[in-house]
Amino acid sequence: MKKFLYLSLVLSLLFLGFVFKVQAQECNPDALVPVSYGQRGSAVRNAQACLMEAGYDIPAGATGYYGSQTREAVKRFYADWYGNWSGNSLGPRGVAELKSMLVAEPSPAPISTPPGGVSQEQLQQVLNLLSQGKTAEALVLLLALLGQPPTTTPPTTTPPATPPAEEGFLTVDKDPTVAAVTLREGESGRVVGLRFRADNGAVTVKSIFLRWTGSVAPHRVISALRVVDSQGSVLYQTNVGPSTFLQDSSLNYYLPVSGLNVSVPKNGYASVFVEVTVIGTLPSGVTSMSFAVNPNDVRGRDGLEIDRFGPSGTLTWTATLQPSLAGNAKFVGALNPNTPKQQYVFGDPTDGKAYKVKVLSFDLTAKNDNLRVTQITGSVTNTSTVPAVYLAQGNNVMDVRTPSSTTGAFTFDVTPSNFVVNRDQTVTFDVLVDLFASSAPSVATFTVSVATTSGVNSLGDPVSSPTNVTSEMMRAVRLGPRFAAVEKTISVTRDQNNSTTTVQSVVFRVNVTAVGGQLYVPVSNTAKITLETASGSTSTVSVAPTAVKVGTTLVDPSPSNSNYYVVPEGSTYEFEFRTSGQTFPGAQSVRARLSSFVFDNDQSGSTMDDSSFLHNLPEFWTNWSN
Repeated sequence: MKKFLYLSLVLSLLFLGFVFKVQAQECNPDALVPVSYGQRGSAVRNAQACLMEAGYDIPAGATGYYGSQTREAVKRFYADWYGNWSGNSLGPRGVAELKSMLVAEPSPAPISTPPGGVSQEQLQQVLNLLSQGKTAEALVLLLALLGQPPTTTPPTTTPPATPPAEEGFLTVDKDPTVAAVTLREGESGRVVGLRFRADNGAVTVKSIFLRWTGSVAPHRVISALRVVDSQGSVLYQTNVGPSTFLQDSSLNYYLPVSGLNVSVPKNGYASVFVEVTVIGTLPSGVTSMSFAVNPNDVRGRDGLEIDRFGPSGTLTWTATLQPSLAGNAKFVGALNPNTPKQQYVFGDPTDGKAYKVKVLSFDLTAKNDNLRVTQITGSVTNTSTVPAVYLAQGNNVMDVRTPSSTTGAFTFDVTPSNFVVNRDQTVTFDVLVDLFASSAPSVATFTVSVATTSGVNSLGDPVSSPTNVTSEMMRAVRLGPRFAAVEKTISVTRDQNNSTTTVQSVVFRVNVTAVGGQLYVPVSNTAKITLETASGSTSTVSVAPTAVKVGTTLVDPSPSNSNYYVVPEGSTYEFEFRTSGQTFPGAQSVRARLSSFVFDNDQSGSTMDDSSFLHNLPEFWTNWSN
């Protein structure tokens, strides 16, 4: 019974509290004016109300007197957007900032209280429900009487406990990952690293005063600045101009960086980094840049809303600056591994012409700078065979030139005009040719070379570099063979004293396709096999086919002339060559090469060519023996 009477008394007092209205001071942003410590009046009261509405608590409320509590609120307000401030005044800039905050975050509409309070009958209804143990129903009725929507909370649901706010202590030092930094003109990199530790409780880092201690104004050294966390997420960024950094009364440059909100876990660490971009051309004599963070230049806030500051001493960073390597920029040329190997290149059997035949692939690398390519020079060795040369990238032809009839020289103009090879990047170019092959049995050899590459560096200065690469020797013909290796094996034996190595067996099986007409292949002295040891000894033997096949069918020499095998145009014959019995002193590894293959365009007995380039093609080498 006592409990019920006590509860009734509390509820009665509660309802009486709603009946009596207390009119609180409301914030009027339009009426905000600068105020200062010790001032009294309605202007102070309005400023206090607006500060509290913006989230800066004044325990005594809007009293109309600018005392120590108001000074602390102003100090916290300035710290969030400006930095360290005494709090002795709310100046014009502070008034403008406070107005913008209040406009950006409108206050929720006030909850109205019924003007007439709660009647005795309504109060009795609530008490009756409570006496019956119907607490939830009583709460719903109470909220309805007060003009608020009912809040239904399942009685069995217990809200999770909120961790108690804890006092945290902030320690600030240098992140060790930022050290010995060197940046060149136009480069970007980290130049400042700050590491935070929160002891006893978590701390949120709000702002940093970053001080420039370089010898010249910051905008003459860096063009952009940003602050990132350990994951690289951007917390703050700005382009750097003449007015980006502020100056204090001693004309020292500083940059307030606010709104960071970096969470430092309890008894844990977090880091932020300052990244800058160096301008394209440094002033003469500028070889370094320096930053500092002075004591208390870092502001954080703990769980009890207490501001925490660090570091305890001055932290400094210096980065070395170097001129761009653009002055040492150059092109480097190299033969691409996929450049065409030595081979026969075929003109039309009727007029001997062929168009856009790839004969050279080369790689071009830009060293020390981004380089725009403007011209590539080169030459051919047989202008009567090569009337035109093309520069291409894949299927894109960039230029075509006619070589000089006397020197074979040519100069490509690279298109498009903005073709840039980035620093340390490699691009691949192809050189194609139009060719003219004389009638069989003529075999015309030629090569194509690249001599120099010219362009412009990032400073606009011209660059020209030797980029010497040369194609393998090509043989222009109207008629000839096309080769493909099928089998290439070798085996050797050694005597019991390892004093002699004997070739037990060498086998080459090669597909030969006739292009441009019939091929006549002699039945004897058809090919050469060169044996070589790892120590450098060689032995060459002439061989005849041990078998000639089309598919699995053996082929005999021509019935009309038994001195030749005749390969019809477009047909592929397999020629098998074997040798054995060669000896070499000691226990040696041996390898065999197919060094030549003889063919003719008729049965006159003269040789059209011996395909000696086969000797240099790894496709026609065996592996080293055991």
